[in-house]
Amino acid sequence: MNLTYRSKLEQLGLSPTEVQVYLAILQHGPLAAAAIANQTGIARTSIYPTICSLADKGLVEGGAGYGSKFAAVSPAQALPALVAREKQILSDREQIARELAETLEPLAANAEFALDDAVQVIRSRQVIAERFDRLQLEAERTVDVIIKAPILNPRKDNPAQQKAQRRGVHFRGLYERAAIEDRVIKPYIQGWIASGEEARVYDGELPYKLLIFDGEIVLMILTRRGGQSSALFVRHEPLAKSLTQWFNFLWEEAKPLAARTQMGVRGSKRIPASRKQRAKKTASARTLALRKKPPGFKVSRDGAQIG
Repeated sequence: MNLTYRSKLEQLGLSPTEVQVYLAILQHGPLAAAAIANQTGIARTSIYPTICSLADKGLVEGGAGYGSKFAAVSPAQALPALVAREKQILSDREQIARELAETLEPLAANAEFALDDAVQVIRSRQVIAERFDRLQLEAERTVDVIIKAPILNPRKDNPAQQKAQRRGVHFRGLYERAAIEDRVIKPYIQGWIASGEEARVYDGELPYKLLIFDGEIVLMILTRRGGQSSALFVRHEPLAKSLTQWFNFLWEEAKPLAARTQMGVRGSKRIPASRKQRAKKTASARTLALRKKPPGFKVSRDGAQIG
């Protein structure tokens, strides 16, 4: 019985010690603390705190005197009451959360306003991705990005970037050579470029991932020991402008990365096979004519007869 129901009682919120004590009393009838300790192997000094906790939860009842015995409340009565109690606690917490949310929201707005010329360290990958999307949506002029592998949120489309580009925000992506060959990044690069991103590839290793928004805000992605990523968020225009100058220097050293279409690199022309064949036949005929020219005729370099 212990092995069958122990985990389920723990799912209802009982600790492993509480489960042992409750099942012992339930199986063996009213027991004193010493008897419970013998049945469960739990130290007697831990029995009384556990009994008090079970009594608070409505699972055990007993006398208050020394050496008194404790009895288990019927499961049919105690367990539904325990669930109802947990529901009430959860309801109370939800109410507290709603009240605190309304009270603290103005403070959160003020804290956001106070981020000017401030620094934040973001340690959650999800929060970093959310902040990146929000900064793209808030950008008004430019977003400059240094891309290194691995990327935080690999995806073919970037809705936040697309919305910003429709508003006229100019995106520049500077890829290190290893990034464009990365098996996770490589399938998406052409789609990003085709959507309007201006991209270049730097022949070498770039020190870290960097994002600069409007030359005012910096988001620097750093890799900690163990491979986890953190982000350094800085709202400081002088720093952003100096990093933009460094970005422009690397940009001038990099090579343009063009989008490819079904006909190859955008802007290149392919000659249809039929045209190639016709040109080849014409050249062969012209060569044959040169070889069989009649006496007294001269032929110019372009194959025209003279005289």
